[in-house]
Amino acid sequence: MIAEYGLFFLILSIIFSTVQFLRPLYCSSSKYNFFQEDLNFDIKLTHLIFLSTFLSFACLTICFLKSDFSLNVISTNSNSQLPVVYKITGVWGNHEGSILLWLLVMTFFGFLFSKQNIKDAKLKRNVLTLQGGLCFLVGIFIIFTSNPFWRTFPPPIEGRDLNPLLQDPGLAIHPPILYLGYVGFSIVYSLALAILIRQKISKDIIMILKPWVFISWSCLTLGIGIGSWWAYYELGWGGFWFWDPVENASLLPWLTGTALLHSIVVAEKSEKLIKWSIILSVLTFSLSLLGTFLVRSGVLTSVHAFANDPQRGLFILVLLIIVIGLGLILYWKNSNKLFDNKNIELISREGAISLNNIFMLTMAGTVLLGTIYPLFTEAFFNKKISVGAPFFNKTIIPFILPMVIGMVVGPFMRWGKDDLLNIYSRLKPLMIMIFFVATIFWFFNNKGPIVALLFVLLGCCLSVSSMFQLFELIYHNFKKGKKSIFKIPVKKISQSIAHLGLALFIIGSTGTSILKKENIQFQQAGESININDYEIVFSGVEDKVGPNFISSYATFNILKDGKIKHVLNPEKRQYNMNKQITTEAAIYSTLFGDVYIAIGERSIKNKKEYWTTRIWYNPYTIWIWIGIIFMSLGGIISIPKYLKK
Repeated sequence: MIAEYGLFFLILSIIFSTVQFLRPLYCSSSKYNFFQEDLNFDIKLTHLIFLSTFLSFACLTICFLKSDFSLNVISTNSNSQLPVVYKITGVWGNHEGSILLWLLVMTFFGFLFSKQNIKDAKLKRNVLTLQGGLCFLVGIFIIFTSNPFWRTFPPPIEGRDLNPLLQDPGLAIHPPILYLGYVGFSIVYSLALAILIRQKISKDIIMILKPWVFISWSCLTLGIGIGSWWAYYELGWGGFWFWDPVENASLLPWLTGTALLHSIVVAEKSEKLIKWSIILSVLTFSLSLLGTFLVRSGVLTSVHAFANDPQRGLFILVLLIIVIGLGLILYWKNSNKLFDNKNIELISREGAISLNNIFMLTMAGTVLLGTIYPLFTEAFFNKKISVGAPFFNKTIIPFILPMVIGMVVGPFMRWGKDDLLNIYSRLKPLMIMIFFVATIFWFFNNKGPIVALLFVLLGCCLSVSSMFQLFELIYHNFKKGKKSIFKIPVKKISQSIAHLGLALFIIGSTGTSILKKENIQFQQAGESININDYEIVFSGVEDKVGPNFISSYATFNILKDGKIKHVLNPEKRQYNMNKQITTEAAIYSTLFGDVYIAIGERSIKNKKEYWTTRIWYNPYTIWIWIGIIFMSLGGIISIPKYLKK
């Protein structure tokens, strides 16, 4: 009966969304009070949409906890032996539940926006109306192609189990946070369309748009980072980014969202790049939907992809066409009526930001081309090809060098117009610091491919630049007699922190990708190998029983200078229900690098037991995760200021 309640609340959500979307169409012509313009009524409708969707999602969660195997989605993605935490995460560990989560997040953002104090009532109503339309389309998609409350008869006695790769704490938080990023851009999209409908934009409206861009971008950054962290420690291949099509699909809206974030900053400061901001708002949410299409339709092969279903893919494609088409039509008709100073001096802060935006959009276009190109070769030439890391590394990495230079120099350039001599004079103290840091870096670390050394050095330069700006702000703040660090403008602090995060990410990803060392060997208990400055002793493997799996549990002692620094326990697990085998890596992290160990197959030679072991030393890996946290934090700390305004 709980499932029927869940379906009822889902249908109720769709009905409320339909009313919210269609009601304004009758407002001007209808004589009935129900159809008259009333912002308070629209706000109440938004609350009802969120409440009914939340109750529907809660009902599905209860069904998972009770192991109601009469529901098809539960019988295929759970079982009675599954730990409670994974029964909960199993709600979104499948297509149907994850799309319901998508709808819940979308209604949640509508609910949050309805709480924002906005003077322009017409603009707010238009945003809520458009958001209601999006919720209606997603709700219809769920009901007709992805109903999580679909029952199966006769119900099985036991479920098949959740995919073992998803039985991990990282997957408990990765999809919800990623969806906060993906779906958060729906509000940005609705705001952009509402601005085009109103044919009016001002600094106040930009201030309304900005926090939603920051919220969505920060969550998307953190979500991608958590997914990358999960792939690093869970999949057992020693890397953090595979250029998988679904990884690329999440990177696309991140790149355009980053360009949007910087365009919004310029629009707020000088009322330039306004049209860029509008079109990037449409493009970013469209790319979020494109990523969903690529995952759910099965048109691309991916380790992340759900079961193929052409009907679902067609529906999402139609939704994508509606979203892009509506945005482009409104932009084509009304964008010329928006005020936008087009004159941007190249030697200015706006010029540096615009140039970096072009680089980011070019990178996004390259990633998109590399991701969908195999589709065209298969469709038109009946030839299957794969585009992998070599292509993306060769085409994306060259853009990073000029981008980082722009990020180092840009903050020291004036708004409006500047000249090279003034920029040089402001950069001199920074250049001296960078030269000093570069010399120290080269003295201690001058081994490795020149490309790796160059990019680690670039990361160091950007980190020095970011910290220099931060300390300069603190110095001028105290010089003016403001002895509290909280008196410093938040947006300047957030910029320095986010750029510092990117610098750390560049250092970490370069070390992990290019400077890593790898050993693959057969080992028996008692044998050791040396990697970097560590001696790694293999102590053996024992069998252990987990809550729903059995494990080959290995022990490795990590020694340095003859002393045990750490003990690592990588595993091979076999899950009881589906007999699937997974590799659980073990990692010893320090500020300078990770010792990463995974075990493979067992073999017997001359009556002795040997195990295949893979041991990596990945320099600076921890800086990837610290950098991602800093980038997200840089966006998050500026949000309260704009919401308050």
